[in-house]
Amino acid sequence: MSTDHPGHPTRARRSDGGTVLYVAFAVTVAVALVVAGMFTSGQPRSWLAVAVLSGLGIASWMLRGANVGERVTLSFLSIILLAAAVIGGPVGAAVVGGLATIVQVDPEKLIVRIFNVALFSSMGSLGGLVYLGVGGLDEASTMTSAARILLGVGLPLIVTDIAQCLLNALLLAGVLRVATGSPIRTQVYKLLSTTGLAYIGYGVIGFLFVVLWIPARVGWFSAVLVLAPLFVARWAFVQYGDEFRAHESTLRALVTAVETKEPHNAGHSERVAQLSAWLVESLGLGHKEIQDVRTAGMLHDVGKLGVPTRLLRARRELTDDDLVTIADHALAGVRMVQDIDFLSGSVDGIAHHHERFDGLGYPAGLAGEQIPFSARVVAVADVFDGLTTSRAYRPALSVTEALDVMNQRAGTQFDPVVVEALGRALGRHEWRPTVRTDEELMAAGVAIDHDEPETSDLLAARPDLRRRIEGAPQRGLESVTAAQGRQAAVDVDAVEGLR
Repeated sequence: MSTDHPGHPTRARRSDGGTVLYVAFAVTVAVALVVAGMFTSGQPRSWLAVAVLSGLGIASWMLRGANVGERVTLSFLSIILLAAAVIGGPVGAAVVGGLATIVQVDPEKLIVRIFNVALFSSMGSLGGLVYLGVGGLDEASTMTSAARILLGVGLPLIVTDIAQCLLNALLLAGVLRVATGSPIRTQVYKLLSTTGLAYIGYGVIGFLFVVLWIPARVGWFSAVLVLAPLFVARWAFVQYGDEFRAHESTLRALVTAVETKEPHNAGHSERVAQLSAWLVESLGLGHKEIQDVRTAGMLHDVGKLGVPTRLLRARRELTDDDLVTIADHALAGVRMVQDIDFLSGSVDGIAHHHERFDGLGYPAGLAGEQIPFSARVVAVADVFDGLTTSRAYRPALSVTEALDVMNQRAGTQFDPVVVEALGRALGRHEWRPTVRTDEELMAAGVAIDHDEPETSDLLAARPDLRRRIEGAPQRGLESVTAAQGRQAAVDVDAVEGLR
């Protein structure tokens, strides 16, 4: 499987020169591994086998399903490389990996293509070298029993599989470090956590491929027996990709509707979603958690669709009734999305993103770790973006100034662990304050925004208002607990190669 690795518009970019140097390093590694393979086992054992496997690799790479999930594409090249390590040897596997990714029909940057060729060629060579190094068998005549096949092929293939997975993760993490500044450790963890299970499957299928090709003497026809069902699976994942894009369109439509009512807050939902994802990533959680929290950040204010526009653009001080009406947007948002299955993991974040760590927030007055994790994350991202966005009554705070405010409120309004993660995330990614034009500020009104810390403090000091908010219709809140634990139907994310 392969993917366009997620990129971020506000992330600091390194110079192209550094990327070119790293790709040159990757090419050097690939050449060195090919030379090592030549010294170890010489030329490929069968050029016919290499030709067949290269054709399969090219077909797999060119026909990989596009956009299966978030920037995820599905191919079976790693399975073919694993089999090639045994059938073709180190040099043969390197040829298969190189040819598969150098033949392209889609126009991609030359530097990306060169990196992919070096990456997959290296994976092929290393796979062949590791397989031989741990005593893997390569002659059909020596595979005389099931035990011999398991010990002489199966176990070495497991080690080979792990080696290819690690090399893939390290080389990709390195290029992402040079190109975007992402810490290598974080990227390696993320790549391994998302591709580890996939590589287990690769190992099993690769073993079956080799057994059919050599001991069973099926030869090239084993590719039909092994890969044909996988291409059927590919078709199914492409259908999932269509469903995923439909989900994204639904989210965009909801966000657009909110921003139509609040044009001065255009981009707020997207920024909160992005910062929420960075926070969860900084805390070392997995892809599913990142996606759920990101979606909660995207839709945290969707309940504003039920708030009168005159209150969102008020040109007067808000009354108590106004504050209660606006505060109901959290549960109003839950009522809007609670029956959408693919949003089930994000409902908590939407419902409780205005709770406070000290228990003086709304709508349920939860405290500490009673507050759902996703809500604690979205709360920090929401307020931080608000502080770094200019308002009619104040300019945007700098990143340093806003971070100082967040640190001062750690333990009262915010979870200290999440605030600490915010500091780490801002050290890894570039965040630019959002400066509004005079026209945008004029349309915004002068009432203090509900995301401002001062508004949170006002409600924290007014138990009478909090009781009114808690006494509002709780249909949405009741559904949150029931929604916990429900999972999306499919969760696929495996990273290989760069596009």
